[in-house]
Amino acid sequence: MNRRTVLVAEPDAAHQQLIDVLLGAAFDLTLVADGSSALAHLRGHTPDAILLSTELPDVDGYTICRKAKSVGRLEQVKVILVADAGARGGIDERTRGRARSAGGDLLLQRPLGDKNLRERLEQLLETTPPDDGMTPPALYKSSVLEPGSHDFTVTGSSGLSLSGAPASELGALRAEAARLREENESLKARLAKSKQLTKALEEKLEELRKKGRGLFGRRG
Repeated sequence: MNRRTVLVAEPDAAHQQLIDVLLGAAFDLTLVADGSSALAHLRGHTPDAILLSTELPDVDGYTICRKAKSVGRLEQVKVILVADAGARGGIDERTRGRARSAGGDLLLQRPLGDKNLRERLEQLLETTPPDDGMTPPALYKSSVLEPGSHDFTVTGSSGLSLSGAPASELGALRAEAARLREENESLKARLAKSKQLTKALEEKLEELRKKGRGLFGRRG
């Protein structure tokens, strides 16, 4: 059985790594950093889902979502839009409105430090309509972006809830994302230190060779 595929358009490298950690074990991911690359990929591929940052360096996520939903081959592909919190915290109504207009299926707040992201995506994909040529696609449209609604949250075995995540949960998600970023920076620092040590040893070895000494201090 082939694994389901997800196109991820995210400009931040650390956030890309976080998404890879959260989803890579269950899905085949294609990671791109800008809107042009996402559109180029969609011209030749039909992923099962698209995870889009609303803020990309060239073409924004809303535009990509709108374009995808206007193409017959891609109109049933699930699109998750990821937006930054507004000035007052949480996703503001303007962002929700733009996501609704673009046709997004799910709207989430950055950072995606939620360990339930995989379950959210899998639940979203389960709403894909049967390919019987009879069922109207609108019946399977997620209500998450209907006026006045909030983000989906996973509530254990009960499935999807339309209530927004409580502040305590959001705080835990942000803390988890911060921890993962710190671990990533620590690993980068250790790798850089190892490279410096390797370079120093190579230079020392080269110096000994130029002096004509063997490894045990005797001349060759």
